[in-house]
Order: sequence, then C-alpha cells, then structure tokens
Amino acid sequence: MSALGYLRRIWPILALRANRERLRGGGRRAIAAAIAFVVALTSMLAGGMLTLTPTQGVYTAEVITGGGPSGWWFYPEILIAQPWGYVQLPWLPTVAMLLVGIGAGIGAAVGLEIVIQWLRARASGRGATEIAGIAAGAGPGVASLATLGACCCTSCSSATGLALVAAASGTTVAHLFTVNWYLPVFQLAVVYVSLLAQERTLRLAAPGRGLADLRDPRFLGAASLRLALLIAGTTWSMAMFVEWGDVNPWTASAATWYHWGFEHQVLSLTAIAAALFPRELARFFSAGSRRVTRLGSRTFLALGALTWGVWVPPALTHLGLGGLLNELAGYLGLAPSWGAIPPDVPVGPALVFHWLFQHLLLSAFALALAASPSLAGRWLDEPKGAPSPGSFVSPSV
Repeated sequence: MSALGYLRRIWPILALRANRERLRGGGRRAIAAAIAFVVALTSMLAGGMLTLTPTQGVYTAEVITGGGPSGWWFYPEILIAQPWGYVQLPWLPTVAMLLVGIGAGIGAAVGLEIVIQWLRARASGRGATEIAGIAAGAGPGVASLATLGACCCTSCSSATGLALVAAASGTTVAHLFTVNWYLPVFQLAVVYVSLLAQERTLRLAAPGRGLADLRDPRFLGAASLRLALLIAGTTWSMAMFVEWGDVNPWTASAATWYHWGFEHQVLSLTAIAAALFPRELARFFSAGSRRVTRLGSRTFLALGALTWGVWVPPALTHLGLGGLLNELAGYLGLAPSWGAIPPDVPVGPALVFHWLFQHLLLSAFALALAASPSLAGRWLDEPKGAPSPGSFVSPSV
C-alpha cells in the first residue's frame, strides 16, 4: 500500500470521526459548546484579551493592521473599547484560543457521556472492565488548562505551566518570552494530540474488540512505551519552532534543515504515529508498502536516528549537528576534537528530559523500527483479551 493509501486509511482518525460521532445530538453538542465557551472566556480573562473594568472616553471598535511592538503573529488585531471594558483580539492568539476551547469542549463532553454510559452499564452488571475509557475525555481539558492564558499573553500564563513547556521544549522560561507565538501553537498541538489519543481509546473500546487485561505486564509495558513516545514526539516536534526563534528558517543552512527535517520531524512524527497507529506503522515499514518506499523510509529513519541519537564526527559538529554522545562529551568537558559540543541548556530537568526522551528514546525506537518493524510493532500492540460484545463505548466508525 502506498503512503497515500495509508493516509486515506488513517484520515478518519486524524479527522476525529469517533469523537464527532459521540457528539451527535443537540444536547451533547450544546454541552461541548458550553464547555468550549467557558474555556475560551476563562482564557481571555486570564490572558488579558478581555478586561472587565469601567472605561471613559470614546468607545470604539477598530482593526489594527500593524505598527505596534508585537510581531507577525499579532496583527491584524481587533481592538474594542466599550463602557464595560476592553477586548483585544490578535489573530494568532485568538485562533489558537478558539481551537483550544473547541478541543477541550469535545474532549470533556465525550468523557462526560462515557461516564454516564459506564454508570448505566455498571448498574446493569456489564462493561465494568472498560473503566479505562472514562479517562479519555480528561486529556484535552487538562492540556488546555496547563498553560491557561498562554494563547493570549505569555506573561499571564502560570509559572508552573511555563516551566513545564520550557522543560519539554528543551529551553528556558526566559527564552519562551522571546518567542511569544510559540506557546499558543504548543498548546494547540498538545490539545490536538490529546484528542487523537482519545480517538484511539474510543476505537479500541468498540463492540467486538478484545479487551486487554489492565494487570497484564505486556499491556502496561506497551501502554507506557506509547505514552512516552507520544510525549517525546510531540515536545521534540514543537521544539523545532523554538529554534526558529534563534535561526531564521529562510536563511538556515542545509545542515540546519537536515536537523529540522530528519532529526526533529522524521523522528518525532514517527514516534507519534507509533503511539497512535502502531499496527499501521509497522505494516508501512514492512511488507505492506512498496519496496522502494519501504527501503527509503527505513534508510532515512535510521540515518536521522544515528546522527541524533549516537554521534557525528567533528566535521559535522562545525555545521551545527550533534548527537547524544557529542553532547555528553561536551558536558564532560572533552575537547572539540572528540566532537564535543556543549548542551544548549544548563544541567537540570530540561536537559535530563532532553537526553532521555528526545535523544535516547526517539532514536532507539527509530533504529529498532528501521531494523525490525514487526518486532517494534509487537512492543507497542496491546495483548488482546476476551471479546466485548456488550461494550458501552460504540462509535459508529
């Protein structure tokens, strides 16, 4: 099957069809809309986009196209001044705020419906083993609250939320203030990935699917590996945009674009796909795809994993590349002739997370997948239990 064929196969998941099917009916959509409205309104208040305070003077509503201190991500901006306060709607933060609110509304509404159906199933003596599906709706909501207000105002976001984003992105809180557009994009990406994870949970709990034993070590191992890959892949993919705050993409060198394309996105998107579509990914890298596509994909994957997860010679470090061993050598104070390069951030949670998840885990899994797709697929797949004809989670997909 071609890459286009696989895209068509996973498109219903990317389009969140199971989540949307769960919201059929005016009442469910009304709940989702109400939750989205509350999240968006709270974000506007926390981020300073909406200020409720008595005003005096001329009451206006205007569109500002530029000329202010902010960058491209801010304009055009709608500015409204009324007797009850001010509304400030810059374009990128506003779009991100609306989409984050919609994602949180969908996730919470679907989770609430699953809880209600589970309680009914418990009362009738069925479906008790499917409690894992109840937590699915919490992901997008938690993700949207982690940096509440960040869509609108970086400095208004909580210190804890900023610290978490900085650690996950391999940077510092101070640097995030210089890349003001990054937090809205980061928050939007995390909410969407959370919805994708929820989509997968809904589909796995469909009627007739085998139910995994939650106490089975194989299930726990596969679930833990998928979660770690999802976290590492999402954060490392988004960290590329932090680097864009230091290096202009339009003038970047070929080596830098190799770092962004192969070491960032190929490794990250492969990890995310492995966490969400383990069977489809294993088939794509094995006999399920054309020979040229299969060999080319595995070669590119292994190349990015080796240069990022292992080591590059000193000649390549001068071009801006460097693997895990290069950074460890720099941390230990070895000479540049060994290929040593200093880490980008001081020793701390951000650097440890960067080494363990974004260097070691992503690269090791990519090498394993390139070497043996079927084996890597078995690491990620849950062991199947008994069929579940009476499942209460039954998306029509």
